Amino acid sequence: MSEPHIQSGSRRGKLALACLGVAAVAVVITGVLSRQADSEEVATWTQERLIPTVSVVKPTYGVNTEQLDLAGRLQPFRQASIYARVDGYIKSWDHDIGALVKAGDILAELDTPELDEQMMQARADVTRSKADMELADSTVKRWRKLVETNAVTAQELEQRENSYRSAAAALESVEANLRRLEVQKNLASVPAPFDGVVVARNKDTGDLINAGSDDIIPLFRLAATETLRLNVDVPQKFARQMSSGVAATITVPEDPGAQYEGKIVRSNSAVEPQTGTMMVQLLVDNAEGHLLPGSYARVSLPLAGAEPMITVPASALIFNAEGLSVAVIDGTAETARVKVVPVTVARDLGRNIEITRGITNNADVISNPPDGIKTGDEVRVVSNNNGQS
Repeated sequence: MSEPHIQSGSRRGKLALACLGVAAVAVVITGVLSRQADSEEVATWTQERLIPTVSVVKPTYGVNTEQLDLAGRLQPFRQASIYARVDGYIKSWDHDIGALVKAGDILAELDTPELDEQMMQARADVTRSKADMELADSTVKRWRKLVETNAVTAQELEQRENSYRSAAAALESVEANLRRLEVQKNLASVPAPFDGVVVARNKDTGDLINAGSDDIIPLFRLAATETLRLNVDVPQKFARQMSSGVAATITVPEDPGAQYEGKIVRSNSAVEPQTGTMMVQLLVDNAEGHLLPGSYARVSLPLAGAEPMITVPASALIFNAEGLSVAVIDGTAETARVKVVPVTVARDLGRNIEITRGITNNADVISNPPDGIKTGDEVRVVSNNNGQS
């Protein structure tokens, strides 16, 4: 083989080796760049995952209306113990416990034998006195004619006239006594003084009644229950807010799901030195008869606060060593910073809480802040729910 041919082959070999070297370097560089890009993607993805996503809500804003919860006993609007006012025996009773009665209905009748005897005697006295007066009247008329003929003196006529006046006075006296006994006889019927329900009957047929006894027991007890009274003792701090007409909510333990309406009607307008409270009376409508007189009840009275009230979900509240706070969004971008704000909680409503100071109703409050969140943390806002949870 000639020498030029050998040199040409050598050059082609070197060129091939150079190309292979360049290709190898390119493959290496491409691999390195690819791994670097993947690493940056992973870093970016990881960084994004480190930023927590949060939902925010707008607080609701309104008047501060706290409730003052007190306890008391429901009492009939009107109640009375019914006594007999004359001596006698129970002849009959017409209404037992639980009976609804109207004013004037007869509850019981009394048999009054002694009073009946006195009335018979009084009628006889009236009859006799009428006869005496009629006799005295006719005597006076006759003696007046005799005086005209000078058969008797004027002094004798005057005596007869005095006798007539005495007879007339005696008649008036016995008639007054008869009227008094008739009034007592009418009291043998015991009427209901008002519409209500009989809550007690203490006497039975044949029982002796002594109206003048010191230890007399009432025949009946009557209560008007369509409207009930509820007296509660309000602490001095809230006494000025207890004005007439303020509505209240009444509940009883035996019916926890029911609420009844009450209204303040009056107070004693004085604070008791021993208790530091003022007595307030409410009226409660009980036309349906669901509430029982004498039962325990709770009353919730509204208290108008001076400061505005902000309401947010209870899940937004953060508990830490510094106290209570909420996390709000500082900015409007999708990725924003957090600001942790101390708040004053007025009342826990269960799913929501009422706040008196710390935030405004325009704040974007994180509804469920992550653990350990602090001012300056970056978050991603994924939704904005205008309302409460």
